[in-house]
Amino acid sequence: MIIKQKSLIVALISSLVISLVLILTLISYLAYIEIKGEEFKRAYQEDLQKINARIYSRYIEAIKLSAGIDETGALRGKPVIDAQIKNNGYRDITGLLIKVKFLDRDGAVIYEVAFHPQEPALGTSGLTQVPIPYLSGPPKIILRPNETLAFKRILVNCPKEIVVALQEKSGFAKGIGRWAGKLALELMSVDF
Repeated sequence: MIIKQKSLIVALISSLVISLVLILTLISYLAYIEIKGEEFKRAYQEDLQKINARIYSRYIEAIKLSAGIDETGALRGKPVIDAQIKNNGYRDITGLLIKVKFLDRDGAVIYEVAFHPQEPALGTSGLTQVPIPYLSGPPKIILRPNETLAFKRILVNCPKEIVVALQEKSGFAKGIGRWAGKLALELMSVDF
């Protein structure tokens, strides 16, 4: 049986296209597996930090948690959260993410803000920060066992009713707005 030259060319081209599609599919699958692996690794790290936070939260104490209007310095007139975090545990804490909740009279959350208290004292500026490889950034604050870390954070996008109550200083006691003057601190993640 004689194979025609056109049929042979069609068979070779078809085989080449099928092989190319199989190779591209295999490469795409391997890239997908790599991306998913990184995603699972990141999700695992986040879950581990949350679990650490739940377990270690009994060793973290919030001292003097308060909100108010800053009366001095560059932040004069701005709403801020002021507190101290104490590590009553046995491990050094390199990273801490906390959430402060503003509660109404029934305990429902009106406003919440999450931040890292170990970052520079008043948060980050509005300017974009570009890492320069040869210059080191600010040293990372490590919260050692039995140490206390004082922090102050600006309340960004704070509802007006809370700002008014803070300006009145006793506005929540007079019943102005929904905020009852209650604050709750929740530990979101811990890095060791």
